[in-house]
Amino acid sequence: MSRKIIASLVCCLLLVSSTASGQINLFENRNFAGWQFHAPDEGVAVGDVFTFTQDGRLVATGLPYSYLLTRETFKNFIFSLEWRWIDEPTNSGIFIKATELPADCFLPKSVEVQLRHTDAGDLWAFHGREIADTDGRLHTVPESAIGRYMGVRKLRGAELTPGQWNKMEIISIDRTLVITVNGMIVNWTSGAEAIEGYIGFQSEGSPIEFRNAVVTRLP
Repeated sequence: MSRKIIASLVCCLLLVSSTASGQINLFENRNFAGWQFHAPDEGVAVGDVFTFTQDGRLVATGLPYSYLLTRETFKNFIFSLEWRWIDEPTNSGIFIKATELPADCFLPKSVEVQLRHTDAGDLWAFHGREIADTDGRLHTVPESAIGRYMGVRKLRGAELTPGQWNKMEIISIDRTLVITVNGMIVNWTSGAEAIEGYIGFQSEGSPIEFRNAVVTRLP
């Protein structure tokens, strides 16, 4: 699939998203009903890491490493969100296609859309989740503390200066993933698993805020 086709697809889907009914605002209730929290360290509660503000932002402390997942699953969708670093930018991510939650790991079996500073838009697949690319950007880490994993490096960077709000769209259609950051296509692959999974937010480094997290289901 060429970049021109990908760009046309993104424009069409974002137009559909802007007029669609049935959009799901993940932060609408401003509480943790409908969410599942996981931290490998014993005794860590969701309130130790994540909080909702009165105006609907989700704030993660960054430490301890942990994540928050929806209880609802999604397959074909457009997920739009904004994020910004509160202090020194470090690492975080958005999980999609998440299924299994290994008890001793701070990463679920999932595809992660990377938010690490300067790497926003990279894709990583953990615990055997399938991902591939068609133009030489596949990167495999054979040995690590979490075992073997692989990813697809972004095409370009589009992050704003730390402290500013960035906007990301994650488009998932069967095996295709398209990632935009601040209106630019930064990554895509046609080799992701066509499965349903949870969507999630990661705490991994330093304080980060999320807002306007809206999912639109697609056929």
